[in-house]
Amino acid sequence: MKVKNMKSIKLLCVVIGLCGFTVVSFAQTLQEVVEARNKGSELMASGDLDGAIIELEKCVDLAKKVGEDAEEHQIVSEGALPNLYLQKANKILATKDYPATLKAIEATVTAAEKYNNADIKEKAEKTFPQIYYAMGAKDYSDKKYADAIKNMDMALTYDPNMANACFIKGVCYQSLTDEENMAASYKQAIEKGNANGDATTVQRAKTTLSRYYYNVGITARKAQKWDDAIVAFTKTVDADDQNADAYYAMASCYNSKKNFDNAIASCEKALEIKAGADAKALDPIYYELGTAYAGKKDNGKACEYFKKVVNEPFLKGAKYQIETALKCQ
Repeated sequence: MKVKNMKSIKLLCVVIGLCGFTVVSFAQTLQEVVEARNKGSELMASGDLDGAIIELEKCVDLAKKVGEDAEEHQIVSEGALPNLYLQKANKILATKDYPATLKAIEATVTAAEKYNNADIKEKAEKTFPQIYYAMGAKDYSDKKYADAIKNMDMALTYDPNMANACFIKGVCYQSLTDEENMAASYKQAIEKGNANGDATTVQRAKTTLSRYYYNVGITARKAQKWDDAIVAFTKTVDADDQNADAYYAMASCYNSKKNFDNAIASCEKALEIKAGADAKALDPIYYELGTAYAGKKDNGKACEYFKKVVNEPFLKGAKYQIETALKCQ
């Protein structure tokens, strides 16, 4: 009987000891939760975002072990963490370390998902296209055109309507002498820019593409490759239908091919665009119109336009037509 009583007493002591340990352990863990939260708050106030994140993450993990009594600390910490991750990402972004910013934004999205913060997740995800665009722009300035194109494609993955990313792609392809992809990228920039009201990018893309084809046309015209020049000038005005110089240059090529009707149509379009311009700007167009009508044997119209020419270097040729070739009245 004595032996049984002694065993019972020992067992009771063990149980009491275990209960005491649990109480002490619980109290100690709850204290650690509070300490981690307080330390995290202090670090956050001092601007140590990395330290604050570590302490608040620790607070959350400990609070889960404690349970209901630590719930308040867990909720507060979980509420603060996604925003801390975003602040950290923005801080890195200010240094223009874009690869590091990208990792920080990815961590922000993960934290926002983990702690059910849809607002922070949306803000972070909106940053992705801007970061990829910035990376691509830097690659372009460093003449890493293939890398720039890849980063612009990533930007467009997150924001398919980013017109300026398409424009930079066009510039890169132009530098790589890839005319097909260059033209496609500029046209996408124009299309997306028009849809988004991005007038600046639309005009940049139009002007750049138009200038490219115009220069191709001028080179072909100098080589007297009239058909090639006309194709290039047609692409010029397809890109920018307000390019009067391209219509004029096209007219001169049509006159050289004795295609006088098309020359007249091109000149009339150039005059329409240049309405109100000074005489010197209109002289070359009047001269081509005179040449086209003379080619059609419409001397009355030819004389009318040659007489409109008032400045060199076209005046001398116009006078010859008026006084000698056509004998205008």
